[in-house]
Amino acid sequence: MKIGLIGAGLMGHGMGVNMLAAGHELHVVAHRNREPIEDLVSRGALEASSPAAMVALVDVVVLCVTGTPAACKVIEEITPVLRPGMLVIDTTTNTSGGPEKINSILTRLDVTYVEAPVTGGAQQAREGVLGAIVGCDGELSDKARGVLSCFCRQVEQFGPAGAGARAKLVSNFLALGTAALVIETFRKARALGVDWQKLYELAQHGSGKSVGLDRIAGGAVAGDFKGYKFSIDNSVKDLSYFTELAENNSCNSDLVAALLEVFSSAASHGHGSRMISELLDPALGSESSS
Repeated sequence: MKIGLIGAGLMGHGMGVNMLAAGHELHVVAHRNREPIEDLVSRGALEASSPAAMVALVDVVVLCVTGTPAACKVIEEITPVLRPGMLVIDTTTNTSGGPEKINSILTRLDVTYVEAPVTGGAQQAREGVLGAIVGCDGELSDKARGVLSCFCRQVEQFGPAGAGARAKLVSNFLALGTAALVIETFRKARALGVDWQKLYELAQHGSGKSVGLDRIAGGAVAGDFKGYKFSIDNSVKDLSYFTELAENNSCNSDLVAALLEVFSSAASHGHGSRMISELLDPALGSESSS
């Protein structure tokens, strides 16, 4: 297949590597960070000058951008060159209502829209073992499943367009809630003089064991605070999306607000671009957790 990738960043790069490895003709578009683009080109990808120029050359478009505003901006830009029968796969973490809006636009053009936000991080993207949380009208086509299977180990449809965003936000609430608890646990351990290495090793044998524990504390015990490659700003964005979803469906809670405050506070102190695992770095100072 001829596939166009818009958003070859931390996550998109790994997706692109796996689509190339699967034998697809991959087209990429210029990105503010040249390194992943240049790497994909060195592997055989073709670079286009703009999203619209790229879309004119492909049959499938894969989006991996920062959020709903960015996704809607891309859709607006490429709409004039989309052709009937094309497929758009959107791996963006969208706000509730975002996928329905995009789906409405593309349906009128006879273009199939599949929202497929993913579980996992940059490492899982590189390894091709992400999970796809799908929402689309009708059954997921073999064509769309084939593209997603390049970089996803598991592909699950939750319902029509919009269902994927809701499930993804719930999934992120679990992941970020676990991460926040790990961070706070090891902060308290440091304050109480509890040995990090021993605590981490013993936690591997208890119910506190988790991927979040490994990504955050696994490196931190050795002084590497960048093990969980998900930024604080992205955490605030996703939790804000989830807060809005919970409020609109009368299921908000104090825990939702408290979790959002953990990352919002860190962002307000200038740490938004840092990885969430860096909140354990003593160099950040105590204000990052205030």
